Amino acid sequence: VAMRALLLSLCWSSCVVHGFGPRAALPSKGSRRGAGVQHMFSGIVEDVGRVAALRERDEMLLWDGSRGQGYELEVFSPVAVDGAELGCSIAINGVCLTATAIDEAENTVTFGLSPETLRLSNLRSLQSSQPVNVERALPTESRNSGHFVQGHVDNCGVIVKAWKEGDSLWLKIAAPDDLMRYIVPKGFIAVDGTSLTVCETASAAMASSVVARDEPAEGVGVYGSSALPDGHGWFTLMLVAYTQSKIILPSKAVEGATESDRQVNLEVDVLAKYVERGLQGVLDRMEKLEAQVQKLAPKD
Repeated sequence: VAMRALLLSLCWSSCVVHGFGPRAALPSKGSRRGAGVQHMFSGIVEDVGRVAALRERDEMLLWDGSRGQGYELEVFSPVAVDGAELGCSIAINGVCLTATAIDEAENTVTFGLSPETLRLSNLRSLQSSQPVNVERALPTESRNSGHFVQGHVDNCGVIVKAWKEGDSLWLKIAAPDDLMRYIVPKGFIAVDGTSLTVCETASAAMASSVVARDEPAEGVGVYGSSALPDGHGWFTLMLVAYTQSKIILPSKAVEGATESDRQVNLEVDVLAKYVERGLQGVLDRMEKLEAQVQKLAPKD
């Protein structure tokens, strides 16, 4: 009982310390934008933009005046341009990017892409005119209709199957197994920057032997198969009709001809990571304490 109370207390403390508990009150409307609060996203996609260009540049200006090689992404999105300023944060397919150039006449915003971003996200494979989900950072006084999304993508997943049920669309997504411990039924996850609720999950060890509830084998309205990449578990989502028309996931699921076409950015709920880190610290201290107690115990 004492251990359960300790763990619950730690979980609640983690929520409060990291801004998810009752102390995380929003500042008044008259307060300075962003004062004391980091800009985040909600996972409510504002616009489906289009890739204007993804280009490699050899003359990127660095802090010391030297030049380096890098990549720039230019996105057409009137919504992103509205109110944008150099240095502001905008999420493209769920990746938090910094605006480095704004062209109001052409309705485009340009972003620099770091090597880490290219390694962990699907931005590296974008093509000209390809649609992308767009969300501007939340003002501090805004209501969050999704969940706390940082725009820090953990890794990529793949839509392996989709099927219709009435006017809703099911998606079955393969995810690397090291992320599956953070993905729980009825929990949050951001997929290409869209805040969605997880329905069912299966770890890599069980993925091939477990079928999702009401998952059809084949037939009209079924797209793809259940073949999973090695070392991947799966989870399912359901998209209502309104959401289907506002994001890029349905077109990826239905029209994607290759695994690359169906690749999605995944960001798990950061609260799960904070709780895991906090609990690990407690468990480490408990192990040390138990070792000390054993040393003090009388020997036979």
